[in-house]
Amino acid sequence: MKSILLAAAMSILALNTSLADDGLTKDIVVYKNPECGCCTRWVRYLEEKNYNVTIEHTRDIFEVKKRLGVPEKLAACHTAVIDGYVIEGHITHRDIKRLLLFRPEVTGIAVPGMPIGTPGMEQGNTKQPYDVISFDKKGNTGVFAKH
Repeated sequence: MKSILLAAAMSILALNTSLADDGLTKDIVVYKNPECGCCTRWVRYLEEKNYNVTIEHTRDIFEVKKRLGVPEKLAACHTAVIDGYVIEGHITHRDIKRLLLFRPEVTGIAVPGMPIGTPGMEQGNTKQPYDVISFDKKGNTGVFAKH
């Protein structure tokens, strides 16, 4: 009986390890203003989720957004790049993972503005509903996720 329980425990451990190591890149570059506190909290959130974050401080974040193809109407306070995709704003690690798993033909995903309750914008238990919007180089947008 002990050997059966041990084998079951080892199988569960192996499964959990394989799920944690999904093979997706964890290297992300975040462009942010050096004084922005909510951006710093979002970076900390990503680090807690085991992302390897490289921070690029800039005082001209709008130039970065323009260069990376972020539509003005989707702008937020920081912009990131991971595995060729643009990540705009306070996006959850689950949405980033979904983007990398399914690899849609988009430039990136965005959470426009700064909704309360998103990573880095926490205020107790208060959470505003919001959409994660996908965008492409032609200006097309669509709802990627609803929260």
